[in-house]
Amino acid sequence: MTSPEDGSGDALDLYELAACGLLTTAADGTIQRVNRTMCGWTGFAAAELLGKRFQDLLTMGSKLFHHTHWMPLLQMQGSVAEVQLEVVRRDGRVLPVLVNAARREPKPGAAPGARPPVDVAVFIATDRRKYERELLFARRRAEELLASERQAQEARAHAEARLRLALDSARLCLWTVDLRTGARHYECDVAVLLGLPPSEEVTPEAYAACIHLEDRAAEAAAYAAAIDPGRRATYSVEYRLLGHDGVERIVRSTGRSFFDEDGRPVHFSGVLEDVTDRRRIEAAVRQRALVAEQLIGIVSHDLRNPLNAVLLGTQLLEDADAELQRVTTSRIAAATHRANRLITDLLDFTQARLGGGLRVARREIHLHQVAADCLDEVVLAWPTREVEHRRTGEGLGLADPDRIAQILTNLVNNALTYGTPDQPVTVTTAVLPGALEIQVHNAGRPIPPELQAKIFEPMQRGGAQARPGSRSVGLGLYIVREIASAHGGRVSVRSTEREGTTFVVVLPRAGGAGG
Repeated sequence: MTSPEDGSGDALDLYELAACGLLTTAADGTIQRVNRTMCGWTGFAAAELLGKRFQDLLTMGSKLFHHTHWMPLLQMQGSVAEVQLEVVRRDGRVLPVLVNAARREPKPGAAPGARPPVDVAVFIATDRRKYERELLFARRRAEELLASERQAQEARAHAEARLRLALDSARLCLWTVDLRTGARHYECDVAVLLGLPPSEEVTPEAYAACIHLEDRAAEAAAYAAAIDPGRRATYSVEYRLLGHDGVERIVRSTGRSFFDEDGRPVHFSGVLEDVTDRRRIEAAVRQRALVAEQLIGIVSHDLRNPLNAVLLGTQLLEDADAELQRVTTSRIAAATHRANRLITDLLDFTQARLGGGLRVARREIHLHQVAADCLDEVVLAWPTREVEHRRTGEGLGLADPDRIAQILTNLVNNALTYGTPDQPVTVTTAVLPGALEIQVHNAGRPIPPELQAKIFEPMQRGGAQARPGSRSVGLGLYIVREIASAHGGRVSVRSTEREGTTFVVVLPRAGGAGG
């Protein structure tokens, strides 16, 4: 790229009056040089652009693309080409552009780690987009004409159309409409989709009544477009059927109308396909993909903080006196425990979501003693807070002591995090005739009702109620629920302004489901 740094007047004119916008930016996008062409397109003077970041000239969508794609590609490849972005002019109008960029080679003798500047070329893309729109419109028009021609060629006798659809649509259910009389007919196997015996006759009224109320308008609109002589649209729609057996099924319905020589609709043939299992599999795949993304986010953000604390602490230990060594060692230990809890939560989360539930190893335990030992460990991390332990009843129960400690650790840490700092957290363990019960109570702002309904789902956090430094991965209460379920028990929450917040875990004393 020719630059005014070449020193000649011709080179300067070529740079300033180039047929494209030219910029030189720092590695972070800060504009260091810009030509008059770019200034004219944007309406900004050169002095206004210098020192401004290139990405700050973009629309919100283009900024997002610049951050998630442009910068990583430029860093990895050293250049990007033909990227479509939108620049906001000084007067607020949006200018579509194509952008090329290349990172310069480091100068000889440059300091190690120095990031060289980036040369950027900007081209107006308005005419190109207009041409693409015209091309797309022409293509769509051609496809519409082709579809009309294909429909005209396929206008054959009713019997031949039914035979062809039946052969091409094996294992599918057929339905037809005589458009001259309005009479509908459903093949006998359609009854299965309605939760009826295969041999039972299905009337149009019975079928229509099973279509989910929220889906009826979409189905009616698709059918109306298909039988309209002026539109002759291909009938294709998905909707839910509420079966007489209580099962909700997802059905994909496709079909086509047939018209006589005068263009009047005379017959409609349709095919019904049960796609329930397919949609559920697709939903499960999306859910697993979401879980994977969430886990990556947790590992990259939440686990980094304690690891950084450990790294910084080890560096401080080198030249620290005895007191600083003691404090630093304590912080390293706390950060290590926090990282270990994060990893344990992640492993349990993966086991619960993808492995069919958590495993528990029951044996006879003294619930009060297990709780006391656990609370002694928890309070070490909260030296300024008070935790009260109340006991009711005596005797043994069948439970996994490690999982009981995990329940207590998660619930008490949660209460200490979100409860009023100058009020104690109360833990009550009760050995009842048929159950083991754990209650954890804290005073403070109540949990909003809308959050209570989903608080035991993964990735749910207290949001604005959490205190600085209390960041969590949002898995603790979910894991409490899974541990309770694995024991055959349950967990619930009560939270009001007057009474505070109480989590209650109830487990069968003699053991239950799971293993």
